[in-house]
Amino acid sequence: MNNPTTLRLVPAALALGLLATACASSDAADEPAAAPDTTETPASTVDETAPGDDDLPLGAGPYPIATLEIEVTHPDADPVSYTVSCLGDTATVTGDVDIDEQAACTALAEDEAKARLVDGVPEDRVCTEIYGGPDEAHVTGTFDDATVDTVIDRANGCGVDDWDRILGAVLPSAIGVTE
Repeated sequence: MNNPTTLRLVPAALALGLLATACASSDAADEPAAAPDTTETPASTVDETAPGDDDLPLGAGPYPIATLEIEVTHPDADPVSYTVSCLGDTATVTGDVDIDEQAACTALAEDEAKARLVDGVPEDRVCTEIYGGPDEAHVTGTFDDATVDTVIDRANGCGVDDWDRILGAVLPSAIGVTE
């Protein structure tokens, strides 16, 4: 640190820092406090999910962004068609089906539900050969910008698990199955 240039720059930098601090505190003492200006605040530093904020941006909230058209068929009943829409902070179900919209969107927020709907049945999944009935659900739509086009049936234990556990809040109870 015996370099003459370095020795001259250190005091100059310290003096500049002290001058900037003194000017800032002088200005603050002379002017009344003003409301903070949020127009220059970068969006990444603004807390957009503050509790009680009714104007949350699209996607903020506990739910994913998903719109799913679902048609459930069974040979002994009329088809049931409905739509589940989750928009981050809102959940809706339209159609003639007894599905709780908040429970449906909460279930869709689970990684396992998204993987099943977007990726389909894993190739290496081992399933029991337990038949759960002829119910079938065709699910189409979008889920976090991914296309969904899958069928969930109850032809084996994996399908029963998908229907009852993974998507139990999204799909109606299977016909003939009592809980």
